[in-house]
Formats: sequence, structure tokens, C-alpha cells
Amino acid sequence: MNERTGLMDNSRFSIVNFENGILKYILTLLLLCDIIFAQSGWSKYGWQVYENAGDARSIAMGNTAIADDRGISVLWNPAISTYENYRNFTYGHQSRFAGIIQSDLISFPFSTKNDRIFNILLLHESVTKIPNTQNLLLDWGLDGVPNTGDIGENNGYLDDGERLNNENISYFNQHQVGLALSTQFLLYGFDFGVAVRSLFHSLGDHLGSGIGLDVGITRSLLENSNIGISLHNLIPGMIVWDSGYTELSKPSILVGMSQAVSLSKIPIELIMLTDVIFNVSDQSLSDDFHLGSTGGNWRIGTEISFYNLVNIRLGRSQYGFYSTGLGISWTNFEFNYAYQLNSKSVDLGTNHVLSFTINHKWFINKLKQ
Repeated sequence: MNERTGLMDNSRFSIVNFENGILKYILTLLLLCDIIFAQSGWSKYGWQVYENAGDARSIAMGNTAIADDRGISVLWNPAISTYENYRNFTYGHQSRFAGIIQSDLISFPFSTKNDRIFNILLLHESVTKIPNTQNLLLDWGLDGVPNTGDIGENNGYLDDGERLNNENISYFNQHQVGLALSTQFLLYGFDFGVAVRSLFHSLGDHLGSGIGLDVGITRSLLENSNIGISLHNLIPGMIVWDSGYTELSKPSILVGMSQAVSLSKIPIELIMLTDVIFNVSDQSLSDDFHLGSTGGNWRIGTEISFYNLVNIRLGRSQYGFYSTGLGISWTNFEFNYAYQLNSKSVDLGTNHVLSFTINHKWFINKLKQ
């Protein structure tokens, strides 16, 4: 307080306002954290719709796309742009686990007036007629008669004399919709990218929505050789359900390399790809290796191109699924098919994938004609 005027000095007044602002910011942040994490838990498969996605080309090669500059690699590494590719509009459809799961993918890039390039990915996955087996048990005890108080009645286990009432089976559906927007720019000689992912999930009568952030870099090391690094869920991906519960996903680090080899005497090009996935502070029995508390998987893929017209592909995904595929290319159009086999531990049918890529400018011009 100024002794002559009775007013607070301006410098002291500014400091007090600044301290009050910082205090309010901290309290607000703590309140938000308390709201978000009050009813939360870590989930390994909360964003699985993004992990399962892919077109026929990428799935045939095990989704080894961290350093691949073709197809829809931007799904795994936001630093990769396909804007300069003349076939850059992609649609893919999957039928997995004997048709139980159906999913679709649309990917395309676009540029703004200031030449900023963005990539859009739209995903949809559905599982229909999921049986709800709750309340099937007629928990009536050993005598199989209700309300007699005998041994086993209302203990929650299927005892001798008890049975299941199939008439109590009900069915529900699951739908997931994902929308991702990414962009790239040059940073210290590296191609750097950032992607914002969103997810809308309906499970029976429950609804959830979430958001996540990915970053990535790529760089060419040698002739026809690339390296890529991508960090998924830089900020833990979260899905907030209508019940108030929040699912959190841990970060993962993906490192990949690609090498293209052209044979001079015959018109054949060979592309070899490999990725390593580090699931930070997360382990499971399906991991290929462990580093401390971090589990990891690897995937590998290859493509053999004849005359740039016929493409044969092979791959192994991070889940141990082996796959193969075939692609037929024209100047402005490419059709791809992939076939994914069962793993040793899962026997739920094979996975068939169909996709095509098209030069959208050529297609629009054809429509105008």
C-alpha cells in the first residue's frame, strides 16, 4: 500500500494478480485431473480399432508401415505423407473372424490455400449380435428347485442339479468410429508429423468418446532406405464413458526401417520392411520379447513388384498372424487383396481384406467428362 495515496503499488498489484492466476490455474488443473482420473483404469485394447485397421496392401505385409512411404502408412506414422502419390485415395474393407467383425477404412490427403497438407482417416468397426450371457444361471442349488435353501443355491456357481436357461440370452451390438487428422512439416532435416485421433464407441446401451495424440519422424538414410519412429498416445489416450469411467491407454514406441531394391536386368522391385513395437511399462503373454517392464513385438513384410503392374506380398503382424496378398496396378487405379491366416493360439477364422486406391483428380475429371 502506498503511504501517500493509500493505493496499492502497480508492481505489487501485478505480482499479486500473477500469483492468483497461477494458483487458479493449478487448482483448475488439479480439479480436472481429479475428475478425469477419479474413476479410471488402464486399458490395453481401448484403441484397438486403430491397431486392427489397414488396407489390403498393408495387412498383407503385416502392417509394417512405420518407414513405408506408400499406401496408408500415415495411420501408424503421422510423419508420412502420400499427397504426392498419384493414387492417394484409399478405401478398404475387412471381414475378420469368420465374418463376425466388419470394418471399413477411408483415407485421403488434401491441401489448404496456404499449401498446408493434411491427411484424413475415417475408420468404422462393427460387431453385431454379441450374446449377453448374464443371468443365464438358474442358481437353484443341488436339488434344482428354487427357494429351498439347499446347498449351492444362489452361490453364483453352476452346481450339480443346476442348469442354464437359454431363453434369457439377449444380444447387443458394438460400433466404433475413428477419425484422425494429421499433418507434416520439416524439422531439423527430419520429416515430422503430428496426428490427433478421436474415437466414438457404442457398446450396447453405453456410449464413450475419446481423444489421443501421436507424433512421428522419418528420414532417408541411404539410397532407397528409410527409417521411421512413431510415438502413439504421447498423452495417454482416454475414452470417457457415459458411466463416468475413463479408460486410459499407455504410450507405445514404434521403430521401423524400409529398403527398396531394384534389379537392373529384370523389371522387378523388392521392398523389405520391418517394425519393432515397444509397449511402455506393459507386458503380456503374447509379447515377442521383454525389456524390463516393457513388452514388445516385431512385424515384418515384403513386396515383390513385377513391371510395376503385379505385386506379391507377404508379412507377419505384431500379433503373430501371417498374411499374403496380391495387388494389380494401373496408372490411376490399384486393386488389392489380402488373406490373413490364423495364429497358433487363435482359431476364429481367417481374415479377408479388399481395398483399392485411386487418383481422385483423375476420377473427378472422368466424372466431369
